Amino acid sequence: MNKIWKVLGVAALAVGLTPYHVEKDEETGEKKVQALLWQMTRKPMEEEKEEVSISFGFNRPSRKESEAHLFSDDLNVEYTGSGEQVIEVTEVPKEEPAAAEEEIPEAAVEEAVEKEDPANGEEAVSTAEA
Repeated sequence: MNKIWKVLGVAALAVGLTPYHVEKDEETGEKKVQALLWQMTRKPMEEEKEEVSISFGFNRPSRKESEAHLFSDDLNVEYTGSGEQVIEVTEVPKEEPAAAEEEIPEAAVEEAVEKEDPANGEEAVSTAEA
């Protein structure tokens, strides 16, 4: 059991210290390295001097810096348009349910005529007539 805890501890340490993101800005020469538990930024200064800053803390891998403008205090929203909306409402006449039930579709009547038994001269029972 002791070996399992040692293996898990070494694995957690390796995951926390291994860099997962390296970003380099070609214009300024700034290089940023991120790991789960630390972050290092190296900025070139004047001749042969560099500024190195290291910060320790939890860095989420899924964090996106491009969304920072969503929480900015200087956010301006412009609405375009006149602000007037015109809605046209037309009334559709409703059919009476009693009249709709009394009508038999022509297709059902034609089916009943076609199902007529020529041998006996009797009509077959149709669901449309019932």
